[in-house]
Amino acid sequence: MSEEIEYETVQVRVPKAIMDLLRDFVEDPEEYLSVNIIASVKADLEADFCSDGKGAIISFEKFLKRYGLDKVFNDC
Repeated sequence: MSEEIEYETVQVRVPKAIMDLLRDFVEDPEEYLSVNIIASVKADLEADFCSDGKGAIISFEKFLKRYGLDKVFNDC
């Protein structure tokens, strides 16, 4: 049984030119931004957390579970 992911609505400033592009080429620009923000955060965490592996106090998997990110990253 999968747990539901809680979401928050936030406002972000995006250059108009980027939004114009997304509106022309992406079916759902808001979904596109949401998915790509999550993917970017995941990539940053993986790069930072796994960069040396020696100084980690907690495993990456435990870190993700602690913040509930395992559900978020598995969902996308």
